[in-house]
Amino acid sequence: MKMMSGWMRAGMVAAMMVAAAAAGAQTTADDAAKAADAQAKGAAQQAEVQAQAAKIEADVQAQAAAQQADVQAQVAAQVEKVKADFARQQATLAPLAAQLAVQTKLSVQENAEVQAQVERVQAEAARMEVRMAPIKVKLALQAEQMAPLEAKLEMSMVPLQAAMMARAAAMQAHMMARGLVMQDGGMVSVGDPQVKDELFDGTEKFAKGASDVTSVNLGPDMLGMVSGKHGGDMARKLNFMVVRTYEYPRPGMYNMADVDAYRQKLKTGNWNCFIHTSESKTGESTDICNRALPNGEGNEMVILTVEPKELTFIHMSGKGSLADLGKMGKMGGFGGEIPTPPEPPSPPSPPNQ
Repeated sequence: MKMMSGWMRAGMVAAMMVAAAAAGAQTTADDAAKAADAQAKGAAQQAEVQAQAAKIEADVQAQAAAQQADVQAQVAAQVEKVKADFARQQATLAPLAAQLAVQTKLSVQENAEVQAQVERVQAEAARMEVRMAPIKVKLALQAEQMAPLEAKLEMSMVPLQAAMMARAAAMQAHMMARGLVMQDGGMVSVGDPQVKDELFDGTEKFAKGASDVTSVNLGPDMLGMVSGKHGGDMARKLNFMVVRTYEYPRPGMYNMADVDAYRQKLKTGNWNCFIHTSESKTGESTDICNRALPNGEGNEMVILTVEPKELTFIHMSGKGSLADLGKMGKMGGFGGEIPTPPEPPSPPSPPNQ
């Protein structure tokens, strides 16, 4: 009984195992069927997606091709337009280019001619320079020889110019004095009697035997009252001006020793007689002297001229000059200015070499 039971249990186990195997086989088949179905569905979906992608790609390529064709057409049109414009411009510029070519050719020819002419002139200048070289050397030697002669001539002209300046100044002073005398109604003495001149004090002695005596004493007040446009200027420049002139009917009617006494006064103190001229034949002489006033207030100037038949004493103080005598000569109604000394004569030609 026990053995039967064992076999029965074994059979039951085997039957159960068979049933389990059968059940397992059935499950595996179902799963395989399901997997196959899922795979088929996936393949179908993949095929559908690929079909859609292919369609989209085809549409995109078609649009790109259309756009590219349009762009190429536009570019071709623009290129044709540019070519047409360029052709028109070439047609317009062709005559100008031809004209410019002609002008350029002419300019080259003209430049060549000008350059050739310049070279000819330069060559001629070089030849002239060669020919002039000996002449320049000769002129330089002549100038070197003339230098001492010119210096000597210039030095010889100094006394003449100084004499003319002094005599011109004296003449202007004399004219001024005469003019003031006439302006004052024919008097022979004009001016402020308070103007004292210690330097020429005592010159009244020369009036003895004189046919014409002029005495002018002008202070700032009198200078300002004198008619003429220069009166005010002189009043501002001068402290005083004294003029004494003595004219004689014959030569030798005054004592030269008395004149020399006044010259001696001009050799004392700080007087500087920068001009002195004398002529032995005629006995004429001129002295022009000056000295500085204290504190830089100007200077004093003296002009003393001696002629056989005339003596002139001029003394002025302030900031006047010889040029101011020309203005003084006009104040009495007389024209004229200090004459300009003559030009020196041409120097003699150098000796021939």
